[in-house]
Amino acid sequence: MADENTMPILITGGTGFIGSYLAMKLLEKEGNEDDQVLLFDCNPDMRRLTGFNERYKKVSDRVTFVQGDLSSLELVLALFEHKPKSVFHLGALLSAGADANPTLGFQVDTLGTRNVLEAARIYGQRRNMDPVRVIFPSTIASFGLFIAAGQKVKNEDIQVPTTMYGVSKVSSERLGEYYQRKGWVDFRAVRFPSVVGAARGPGGTTVYSTLMIQQPAQNKPYEAYVAKDTRLDIIYVEDAISALIQLHDAPKQSLKRRVYNIAGIRNSDGQAPQASDIETAVQQEMKKPDVGITYKVNQQLSDTVRSFGVLDDSVAREDWGWTGASSGLQKAVNAFFDDVKNYPDRIKAIELY
Repeated sequence: MADENTMPILITGGTGFIGSYLAMKLLEKEGNEDDQVLLFDCNPDMRRLTGFNERYKKVSDRVTFVQGDLSSLELVLALFEHKPKSVFHLGALLSAGADANPTLGFQVDTLGTRNVLEAARIYGQRRNMDPVRVIFPSTIASFGLFIAAGQKVKNEDIQVPTTMYGVSKVSSERLGEYYQRKGWVDFRAVRFPSVVGAARGPGGTTVYSTLMIQQPAQNKPYEAYVAKDTRLDIIYVEDAISALIQLHDAPKQSLKRRVYNIAGIRNSDGQAPQASDIETAVQQEMKKPDVGITYKVNQQLSDTVRSFGVLDDSVAREDWGWTGASSGLQKAVNAFFDDVKNYPDRIKAIELY
């Protein structure tokens, strides 16, 4: 069996928004100085990682990139020849993109997850080792119908998604639980609200929550496609990464289930932030009232955003000691501005909604 210190951590979607932050966090984590990461992505653009500049240069010799397609079982099987010790399966086509091309959305999001789970099963059984730990991010969009707008969504509430992205996430949750019950993998998943942070790309229905911060941080105007009073459960990317790593590290005996809600930022009244709250936090950071944010409602996108509830993460707190998001809205906006200022090369020009 390979020395665990030389076995990489596999991150699918590794050049993406969350994957790049996760890779840096794992490589810079105290006590992990020997850890290596194996990034798998269809997109060879490493800018979100290399854009960390000196931070990335210090760890770059421990990064391996493989380009490929999650929908190809042959390519995914080949990944496990690198003998990963854990898998963070983040690769996916996001909501708007999956709905625009539902066939591709199914192939990448649903079939791709099946391929990762199957490859992990085969790899573990061939090597006669403990089941490979597979960490998976699901979404608030997995709940869909029968959840009233703004309603607190419990961990085991009914899931009736209305998008290909949501459907794929629910099917992946159930498939992962099946592989877990069979003893084939150690499957663990979180359901995130909208994740905000620098260098997020387009494709998600809730991307406005990031662009309301990112565009002003670059001294650019932004026209939000929702109304000012639109509430949305959001979490800063650093907190999302912490949730993934903490669940990965949690002792298996503490896990009473395999999928956990993760709640986002809350205002002082316990409510999720409105779009106007994000604008106010940006005004505070920029120290001026006009930050270039305007509003023009896209009814279809707005209706989808308003349909989301807010996640109740009490069972994650009870089972594995999750303490909740550490970043309030103002702290998150301040950190976001720092990232844009310090790592401008990470930000890609994107087509705005």
